[in-house]
Amino acid sequence: MKICFLGAGNIAQAIISGLLKAEVLPADIVCIERNSEKIVLLESQHISVQSLGSLADNMFDLIILAVKPKDAIAAAQDLMNFAPHTPVLTLVAGIEIAQYPNPDLIIRAMPNTAAAYNKGITALYANNKALHAFQHSIELFEKVGHVMIMDREDDIHIFTSIVGSGQAFLFKILNTYLTKLKKLSKGNDEQAIEMFKDFVGSLGDLFNQEGDFEMLINKIKSPGGTTQAGLESLEKNNIDLVIEEAFKAAEQRSIAINNES
Repeated sequence: MKICFLGAGNIAQAIISGLLKAEVLPADIVCIERNSEKIVLLESQHISVQSLGSLADNMFDLIILAVKPKDAIAAAQDLMNFAPHTPVLTLVAGIEIAQYPNPDLIIRAMPNTAAAYNKGITALYANNKALHAFQHSIELFEKVGHVMIMDREDDIHIFTSIVGSGQAFLFKILNTYLTKLKKLSKGNDEQAIEMFKDFVGSLGDLFNQEGDFEMLINKIKSPGGTTQAGLESLEKNNIDLVIEEAFKAAEQRSIAINNES
């Protein structure tokens, strides 16, 4: 599969890193990028950096739009001027397919940065799911993690709040744990960070083994114990509602960004 990225920002770099880890050949990836620092990074990964005009001379299975929202529509038009019949996979947040030129050739993806570690989760939607490029898109993102195909484009707002923004919510909570460990280690931050890495890693291992959070909680808590007291405090402060409100705020902001574009 030959892939061309227009833009090499954070999410594009995450996908490229994941693809290389999945043993996709650098020769099968091309980037169109003007930023000198990003060009140096791409070249260090043996990724070819070309001009927009190269689209007219090359055949790509996927052309991936990875620019800032304010530049997306103009960039999509430029792509179609050079490759008028080639479908475009857009990673741009907040812009609906109907806003692009030739919407039937547009595929919309919402990946997250875990793609860099081949543990990404990507939402995919297209008006025309019969496009060969839609299947290519599925194959691409399965190399860097999991794929969820959306029945409705509006579902991407919910997906963004849970999978895209949701990582940051967990990081915010986990940072409280790290702060407490640093205080407990009395200035030995390096030791605290190493312990924290094992602590976080064990959470995934435990869930992989058990697959049920309630069962995991019940294995830790005991009636009248310290865990029970802490859980009751969380429930008293409506922890579930707090997290649900964070999801709702992110979803509403996603909708607002879409309406602003």
